[in-house]
Amino acid sequence: MVEKLNFSQIEALVIDSDQYSTSILGQILRGFGLSRHHIVDTSEEGRTRLNAAHFDLLICDAILPDSHATELIKWMRRQASLNIKYMPVVVLTGYTQYTNVVNLRDAGANIVVRKPVSPNVLFDHIAWSARTERPFIETDNYIGPDRRFKNTGPPDGAGRRKTDLTLEIGEAKEPNMSQEEIDSLLRPTKVEIE
Repeated sequence: MVEKLNFSQIEALVIDSDQYSTSILGQILRGFGLSRHHIVDTSEEGRTRLNAAHFDLLICDAILPDSHATELIKWMRRQASLNIKYMPVVVLTGYTQYTNVVNLRDAGANIVVRKPVSPNVLFDHIAWSARTERPFIETDNYIGPDRRFKNTGPPDGAGRRKTDLTLEIGEAKEPNMSQEEIDSLLRPTKVEIE
C-alpha cells in the first residue's frame, strides 16, 4: 500500500530574497498541494511572521540579506513558543561545502538541501522531516533535532550506496565494548620499527 501525504492543511513560511527562486519554489509547493505558503525576504520579516501566526514548516535559503540562516534557526530553537521551537526547518543552499552544511545542522536545521532543487528531492525531504521520529535534543550548546540519524538508513529504506544501512538494524550481534576496551583503542602505543 502506498502512503499518501496530504499537504493541503500545512502552513509554510518561505524565507528567500531571490524572487526567481521563490517563484519556482511556489510552483513546486503548489504542485504538492501545499498552497498555503507565505513568502518573506529577510530573517527579520520571518521572525515577525513566526511570532504573529502559526506555521507548520519553515523553508529558507541559507544566506539571507540580513543574516545567515544559522542565526535564524538558533533564535527559533530558543523560543518559548513550542510551535516555533520545534518547527521543522528545511534549508536550501547553493553552497554545500561540508562546513556550511555542518554549521546549518549544528544550528538546529532538520535537513539541508542543495540548490537548484528538484520537486522530487524537495518532496522527499519535506516528507522525511515530517515523518521522522527524531528526538529533540536540548543542551547548553545545541537545541534541535537529534543529529545522529545517519546510521538508520535512507528515508525510503533503499540506499544508493553499498554502505547504506537498511531501516531494519536488528539486534546487536555482540556485546558493547567496555569503557576500558574503548580507551585501549585510543591510547597511543609504542611500536618498534626495524
